Amino acid sequence: MSQENVEKVVAGYARYNAGERTPELDYWHEDAEFHTSSMDPDTSVHRGIEAIRKQFTTWEDAYPDLRVEILEAKGTGDDVFAWVQFVGHGAASGVPIEMELAHVHTFRGDRVARLVEYPTRAEALKAVGLSD
Repeated sequence: MSQENVEKVVAGYARYNAGERTPELDYWHEDAEFHTSSMDPDTSVHRGIEAIRKQFTTWEDAYPDLRVEILEAKGTGDDVFAWVQFVGHGAASGVPIEMELAHVHTFRGDRVARLVEYPTRAEALKAVGLSD
């Protein structure tokens, strides 16, 4: 199942980058959780699909051309590790952003039940029992 989950995660980022900006129930569980990085000034846990949609809207309001590029993805069991790069420009300032974070997607069945952001690759790999 882990390779199928990796493929779903890769496809999910591709859909986002292609303009499908609204988190959908064919990818997320209705009761999913999204945990923003502990290093984020607005760190929080967004519970439920509506809360996750609001979080995505916050990003897109700040960075309308935001893209999330996968640099690496691998799976183990129900977890998928993704090292990603956020790229875009500030809506008001036009200032470019480029930031790398790790995402760990945890699947329940065929949909994501939990996504946790980690500030470092090593921290996320350890969380899913993988190593370099």
